[in-house]
Amino acid sequence: MAFTIVGDAAVISGDCANSRCAAVFTGGNTDDYYQVDALAAARTAANDTVGTIIAWINTGDITSTGTILGFGDKNVVEFIDFSLEAGKLASRCTDATTAQYVSVTSNVVVSAHKWYHVAMVQAADGVGIKFYVNGVRVASSNTTTTDVNEWFNNLDGVDSGRIGASNKAGDDSVTNEFVGAISDLKYYNTALTEQNILDDYHGAHLTTGCISWYDWLDGTSLTDKATGGGTYDATAVSDVYLTPTYNEFISKVRKFGAVVADTAGYCENNGRMSVLFINAA
Repeated sequence: MAFTIVGDAAVISGDCANSRCAAVFTGGNTDDYYQVDALAAARTAANDTVGTIIAWINTGDITSTGTILGFGDKNVVEFIDFSLEAGKLASRCTDATTAQYVSVTSNVVVSAHKWYHVAMVQAADGVGIKFYVNGVRVASSNTTTTDVNEWFNNLDGVDSGRIGASNKAGDDSVTNEFVGAISDLKYYNTALTEQNILDDYHGAHLTTGCISWYDWLDGTSLTDKATGGGTYDATAVSDVYLTPTYNEFISKVRKFGAVVADTAGYCENNGRMSVLFINAA
């Protein structure tokens, strides 16, 4: 049971055992994200030709588009992003207003209120972006194929980096804010293998090629903890926050919002929480 209203009673129920430290986004409000502009500028300067983005995500909405990590140009329509689009993973790249590739998973790969380990790999091998969910590669297709190998090496103006939002209009505007929470986000300047991705899913952290790592393990720090990489700390913008315990139950409560009630009660059972709200009016 997720959220049920019967007469004047409402119940929200969900798993509390599978909690993660996470960056939490308020639900698509204007200009909510974590800013990592220094990371974006550094990748442009380094002319990365390949790369990998990994994160854990828990979305409260699979009907809209929410960006996991986006890089853009504040003056020209030029960008790379990793997004969730109606439950499908997607990556889009545009160079100086010309779309280079659009890659999308063939099927819906996540559901709302659950934690998923997701990854995208640009290996510049002519195949296009490879997507992974919980350590396993999932089917995808390229709907735009101008250059499926495109990465930072040709995007000379990229100077904006955002966790939880995109910058795709060339005017520093904020779009596609993520709904839910993002945890343990990493950027590599290497194309990780399938085994690397699976190992990461099982908790092994590969340091080689890891440029930035936002693990948020204490639920309070915005520090980039990559060993041997640059230090590109995140900056919270607008209505966002960090928490050490984000789970299915909290996700559902945030999604459905406050319930007007005269009384409330709760129970715990094998790691699940249920809350009953009663409005006597």
